[in-house]
Amino acid sequence: MKNSVIKKPVKIQLALGVVMLAIFATQSMAVDALYGVFLGLANVAMLGLTFKLANNKAAQDPKQGVLILYLSAVVRFILLAVLFVIGLAWLKLDPMAVVLTFVVMQIGQMGNLHGKRRLTD
Repeated sequence: MKNSVIKKPVKIQLALGVVMLAIFATQSMAVDALYGVFLGLANVAMLGLTFKLANNKAAQDPKQGVLILYLSAVVRFILLAVLFVIGLAWLKLDPMAVVLTFVVMQIGQMGNLHGKRRLTD
């Protein structure tokens, strides 16, 4: 049961990423959109890993579990900022394709939260 819960957000976001990739491929920006897909999947992978770590730690000490979640938010923010800078400034990818693909994939994560009382449910 747990595996299907973990895979659902990835499937939703991957499907949205593929749609965005197809849309931007018609504009010759497939590589740019693919980088946005990479960023979206990296974000959901980091989020899933930190939830798992936080849940394991919270069983022993709830405050430590919350601390892990706060620290992971900071680390994810910094890492995504660095990856965006690499893609946009260094690789010279199209900002519209990268950012829009990433944002649409993150909106897909909201569908995974429907009916949950807590983010970690």
